[in-house]
Amino acid sequence: MRNQRASAVLGEEGIDAFTQKILECMKVYYRLVGIDDEVIAGKGCVVPRGILPRFTEGLIHYFKALKEETAGNKEIAVLQHSGITTIKIRYKYTDSVIKKLVKLGLRQPLLLEDPLKIFLKGGALHDLIGMLFICSSPYEREWAARALYSFFDYEHRTDDHLLYGFYSVKRKSGYRGLHCDHTRFYPRFDTHFEENRLPEDDIFDIFDPAMSQTELLDRFRNFFNIEIQLHTAFENLWAGMEHRNSYNIQAKGAGRSEKIAVQWNLLSDTMKNLEMQFERLQVDTEQARFDVGYRQGYTFVKSVLERLDASAYQTYLSYVKKSEALETLLKNHEISRQAYVEESYEIAAELEEIADRQNYPTLQILFLMQSAFMHYGLANHRNYFNSEDIYRFVHTALNRYLAIYEMLKADESIYKSNLLMIIVILRYQQLAQQYGLGLIHTGDGVMSKEELALVNYETNLTLFKDLLTQLNELTPEELSEIKNDDTAFLKMVHRTDVLAREWELLVNESPEEHRRIAKEVARFRTRYVTSELWEHFHTLLEHNKIKNVSYVVKFYTTLLWHGLIIPLDALKQIIRYSAYDKIKTSDLFYYELAAYKFLAVDGCECLEDCAQKREMRKMSVQRRAYFEDFHRKNMIRQLFKIYKNEPRFTFLRAKYRFEQLIGTPFRMDHFSERLTKT
Repeated sequence: MRNQRASAVLGEEGIDAFTQKILECMKVYYRLVGIDDEVIAGKGCVVPRGILPRFTEGLIHYFKALKEETAGNKEIAVLQHSGITTIKIRYKYTDSVIKKLVKLGLRQPLLLEDPLKIFLKGGALHDLIGMLFICSSPYEREWAARALYSFFDYEHRTDDHLLYGFYSVKRKSGYRGLHCDHTRFYPRFDTHFEENRLPEDDIFDIFDPAMSQTELLDRFRNFFNIEIQLHTAFENLWAGMEHRNSYNIQAKGAGRSEKIAVQWNLLSDTMKNLEMQFERLQVDTEQARFDVGYRQGYTFVKSVLERLDASAYQTYLSYVKKSEALETLLKNHEISRQAYVEESYEIAAELEEIADRQNYPTLQILFLMQSAFMHYGLANHRNYFNSEDIYRFVHTALNRYLAIYEMLKADESIYKSNLLMIIVILRYQQLAQQYGLGLIHTGDGVMSKEELALVNYETNLTLFKDLLTQLNELTPEELSEIKNDDTAFLKMVHRTDVLAREWELLVNESPEEHRRIAKEVARFRTRYVTSELWEHFHTLLEHNKIKNVSYVVKFYTTLLWHGLIIPLDALKQIIRYSAYDKIKTSDLFYYELAAYKFLAVDGCECLEDCAQKREMRKMSVQRRAYFEDFHRKNMIRQLFKIYKNEPRFTFLRAKYRFEQLIGTPFRMDHFSERLTKT
């Protein structure tokens, strides 16, 4: 109390009464810990066995037991794959509790009027029990925070300014970490724990020393707050040094030295910079195997060019390299945006002139496709140009691809016309998805007249139907030719299936037309979306043939959506690849959506479940409710982030997919409405 200058706050006459209140609180604390005459007489030889030490021991035992049962417990496996290497649990000891009570009591004297309430959930001493989770790298913190919700219950899970409910802490002393306060232990997935257990009237009356650890955790989990801290290895190293050397001596008392605090802060900054450099080196090391030279394009395009005219291939290749070099200049800021556009137009015009001189219609189409690709590249540079310029680029690119599509439709004798048409349609649809809603037809009021003029549903649907027809009618020889390409086959299947999933959201055609398209979609999936697809994808990954991390995440989502892999296996790989590059929130959203479908909608926990009829699947009601809550809240948080950080149509597409699968509307104003009622 001397360090907190209690006499200056209370006056000499108030010290005795204040001291008495602190002692009353400590009596309750001793009772919670189990410090009685026997323990005191034992002078450290007798271990207290009260509610508090038994509860923390129960937490330790619970996580240790789960770790030993990793093969049978998906939740602890997720926690481990999220990067958690160490778990520490403690409750506050006597000296720390006294310091905290004095500090709180001087600030708000009324808190000391109810000694028991201070220590229980909702009380002022929210960090009576603390758990520390340590992960290796900064990027793993997000995955760890996501995984911890399986074990704890807390508010603000969906707030986009927090990391799955965790907030960043940085103190003057240099301490850094992620914290989550006012949590309660509640492993929703575990059937040993009742969903709505309410605290009984008196915590001491219901305590039985003979209780098992699981029973004690379940009985008392609603009585106690748990403060969760999440550290990286570097943050934990620094926190340990600072705590031992400064925290207990100066940080809590009047003897804090600002000079020393500044030095600790500088040391913290130095270690943070070192950690960032270490992570950057790790990313660069991992990305080295993703490095690739110039864009080689589709393998079968190369074979067609060489077969028809070897010199034409060399010309084609020189323009591919030229466009790649121009792209590099822009990214390195070695060329102005205006010069980049002008030179892109020049390359596109030269390719069109070359196309006009070709004797073979197929060669003409290929050079026109490369010319259209120059405009396609311009349309994908949102970061360099304003919206008006981008829409002009998109309009030009879409018209170029439509013109090529019409040429292919008019002359089906063109060599490899079906394969070329598939590429053209997929290029067109990719832009239609970025700058419109693609095959999600929501009616009036969502898209402006300008946007509808740019990308309309009728054209998208026509192209989609032709895409299905071409893919479903490929001969085995043509299919083999595509599969010889490292990733072209996977991209075709994935992008077509994404289009099909969007088309399935809303019924806009006549019943007969809808059935006809649905039949073609089913034919496509029966032929292409099979276990062989997963094996092909896995083989390419093992041989480092896939260069795009975002695409890897998207393809795992497609496999999960169709029940070809389980959510845990997909998540392990996504976490692994997140070390190589930053994954967009929208890509993570679609993983959560697919996991929700697999677990909560289809009621599967393993691939064998998916092979059974729905009524034969045995997932418990409690586990299904847990999966619904876990993935739904993840998606809500991600939708807010997509709305803030990604293009409008990316958000709208994700929002419609969420609402269709979950069955409830996504509300942007849920917090502001709550404020207006207060």
